[in-house]
Amino acid sequence: MPVAKSLRKVEQKLKKKDAVHPKARKFKQLNRATLRERKVVKGKMDRGVVRESQIIRFKFLRACVDKPENADKLVFTEEEIQQMILEFISRDDAELKQLQAARRPGRPSSSRQDALQTRRGFEMDEFDAGFYTPDLMNKDIVKAFRDWNQEHSGIGLLKFVRIAREGGLQIPQTDRDEEGMAQ
Repeated sequence: MPVAKSLRKVEQKLKKKDAVHPKARKFKQLNRATLRERKVVKGKMDRGVVRESQIIRFKFLRACVDKPENADKLVFTEEEIQQMILEFISRDDAELKQLQAARRPGRPSSSRQDALQTRRGFEMDEFDAGFYTPDLMNKDIVKAFRDWNQEHSGIGLLKFVRIAREGGLQIPQTDRDEEGMAQ
């Protein structure tokens, strides 16, 4: 008989019995199913958070690309992309300064201020190592980015690169392999 992995199915099997002994096979099965259910739910939530953060990032970059002064540009330079990234990272600086000013001396920072500082720190660290962004130095990708429907399903049509603050452009590993094979 196959082992049921779904918590609902395991619970249905055990409805007939009032109590399950802690060392019984059925208890272990129920415990495995419960832990698996938690793991699946946590994974779904984590993927949702990552998707949301990517969507927010790409929407901000899209707004920068769609600005009136950038409307006629077909490609962007590395410095312009770095400037867009810095604008994205500093998007909450005004709120952060307001929270710091509102805090009385000697008091701990608010949870919102801690969250903003932590997020800004992570984003700056990512920028130092290489910030994940669409390849706006390629005119086909810029056109596709402008046509993007601003949903996660359309992200797969874009090519991405990592741009570091000091190191500049970093081509993803898969693209390097393709270029090496073409030569």
